[in-house]
Amino acid sequence: MASSSASAALRPAGAPSASAATDSEGAPSASAASTSAATDSEGAPSASAASTSAATETAGSTAAPIPPSTSLSMDADVERLHSAQWVNAGTPEVFYRRSRLEQPNRNSINDFLIDYSDEEEEGEDEAFGALESDVFPVEEVDLAVLLSDFKKVFVSDGLVSSICIRRKKLLESAIKAISMVTFCWNHSPYIEFVGEVGDDKGGGPQREFFRLLMIEVQTSMGIFEGKAGQDFLTYDQAALDGHKYFQAGRLIASSVAHGGPCIKALDPSLCKLMCGQEPQLEQFDCSVLPDPDVQSRVKRILQCKTAEDLSALQQDFGDWISECGLFSATIGEIPKIYAYVVKHYIFLRMAKMVNQFTEGMNAFGNLWDLVRNNWIAFLPCFTNMRTLLTKSSFKAIFKYEYSPRGTNHREKEEYTIYSWELVLNIIEDKLTELTFEDLLIFITGADEVPMLGFPNKPSIDFYTQEVGVRRLPYASTCAMTLFLPRGITEEQELHNILNQSVKDSWGFLKV
Repeated sequence: MASSSASAALRPAGAPSASAATDSEGAPSASAASTSAATDSEGAPSASAASTSAATETAGSTAAPIPPSTSLSMDADVERLHSAQWVNAGTPEVFYRRSRLEQPNRNSINDFLIDYSDEEEEGEDEAFGALESDVFPVEEVDLAVLLSDFKKVFVSDGLVSSICIRRKKLLESAIKAISMVTFCWNHSPYIEFVGEVGDDKGGGPQREFFRLLMIEVQTSMGIFEGKAGQDFLTYDQAALDGHKYFQAGRLIASSVAHGGPCIKALDPSLCKLMCGQEPQLEQFDCSVLPDPDVQSRVKRILQCKTAEDLSALQQDFGDWISECGLFSATIGEIPKIYAYVVKHYIFLRMAKMVNQFTEGMNAFGNLWDLVRNNWIAFLPCFTNMRTLLTKSSFKAIFKYEYSPRGTNHREKEEYTIYSWELVLNIIEDKLTELTFEDLLIFITGADEVPMLGFPNKPSIDFYTQEVGVRRLPYASTCAMTLFLPRGITEEQELHNILNQSVKDSWGFLKV
């Protein structure tokens, strides 16, 4: 029997089939030809032809048997046909086996094809289907509870590791410290700044160190790029080979594990993708993309409104779009094309960088797994979602250490606090360069309330100015106490000496 180049998969004999259909001229149609509805060399009908003609046989006649290699016994078998091996011949019943598995040619501009069909296919394109969110709502857990439980399991109470840090080489010092064989990440870090006298028992140097370290990781390692608060990972093979993404993950995990800050810099869409979520990238603001050329290209996608626009897009950027994994499109699919190109650019092509970064975080107690499983709680830690301190939120952080009522000290302290309130008004009205974050850093070493809170409530205390001596306000970041002079009656005077103290201080116990 003459063999066909593609073996046909048919329904059982007697089932309706289009394989024997003819065109208007009476000749067999393409589907009939492709499914071997021809006769063999001896004039006998082939198996597929017999299965087609079975419907016209008389009641007592018997259909020709279908060879096992080309027949299917049940509809379920048809559904199990793998698309990589079988192609639908034009009807739901008839398939033919691919002669070979063809790889898409990514070098031709024709890779990205325009589909002019108005009919909706039964199944969505796999690439587009991946953009649809099937993620069920995640029960939100309090961040402080998560981190507190993590510390109970992984951080050893009473055990410390001394880390010597040089301010001018802070990032380099930190990387050397965590790379030492004797370094144990689950011991509490005891920070010593070279050339500075201070005791880290109260945590002041540690809070300052982790705050400065997160700034260095974000700005000096060369693995992040983009606008402030909307950073993306860089595509840097040299940084990947140098394990910089891994080092960054370890440094961030170390800070978070010990109650320090996170980077608060990732673009929210990237952060969600890294956590296994599917953000609505159709609404993504392409102006935040760090590459101007990519910006202009994705804008062209959004500007497609007609078939002519789509044809021009194919001519100009067909190769580039096909490299993102898209090979055909209709004008109605433009938003999905845009979303998938964005996803490819900010996430999919960065797979190795993302994996190395998350492996670095998982080196410390599988911390990234905790982040991924509780992404809603951790999202404010990795993205720029926090709001700046206000007067009311700043005041709520502190308590006041007044002298007993009725004493001369108490009366002078109330003069100072009234001036202090007016200074806070000046800051809130933005009539000065001084900010509430500057004051909090000066007093505690941190620019915000830590994720696990302060170990105790920061305070404002007072001192008496010696006659003939101008002593500036000072602070202890370990005790988290700001000392103000008693008897300051003018808010501008208090503002000036406070501003000088904050701006002239650059390290622990320097004022």
